[in-house]
Amino acid sequence: MRILASFLLLFCFLTTTASAQGMMRFYRAAYGVSAWYSNGGADLDISQSGVSAPLTDIERESVHIATRNGYFVTRNLLLGIEFSWMQSSSTGRPDPNPTGFRSELFERRLFIGPLLRWYQPMNVRLFVYPELSVGYSHYLHEKEETDIVNITLPASISARGVAVHAGAGMGYFLTRHVIFDATLRYMHAWRDGDYEVPGLQDRDVDMTEYDIQLLLGFQLLL
Repeated sequence: MRILASFLLLFCFLTTTASAQGMMRFYRAAYGVSAWYSNGGADLDISQSGVSAPLTDIERESVHIATRNGYFVTRNLLLGIEFSWMQSSSTGRPDPNPTGFRSELFERRLFIGPLLRWYQPMNVRLFVYPELSVGYSHYLHEKEETDIVNITLPASISARGVAVHAGAGMGYFLTRHVIFDATLRYMHAWRDGDYEVPGLQDRDVDMTEYDIQLLLGFQLLL
């Protein structure tokens, strides 16, 4: 009796999986929008008169938005493009603050590149997927500090390079075409650029950045 029950459960599972894989043949394209929270850091090395200054360790929290769209070249393989954007700003003041010190910081990151994703149905509503995207990455950082005693010249960093995203996720069909999805992935970027202060000579910047990203969003399969 136990053997028969086990066989029936296995049969039901295989039948459900086969039906789910059959569903994927109905779709030709996928469009998605996601937002995620990230907690990571960066090591920033600014050259100074031919001698590298000490590494600056930056910790940050930020909100990102990304759109990932593509076409199914096979029943399960999606090829497409990803565009992501992140922007953050902050203002800092010490406590106590007798001189009225104020620090303003602005950051922006842009990424665009090809996307590869493999859809693997688990049942009629649930699927999992690994994904990979590699492309162009741009970073902008602006900082200004002021108080009643003096004004510090604003400084900016502009850097360009390559970034890689690699991770895996899962999606759940809310309707036949609308999916809620969650993706956990690792980002690593290599960039170089310039550190600029008005009236001073520019310095070279060599930047390596990394973080863990959790993307939550929706996909539309057509």
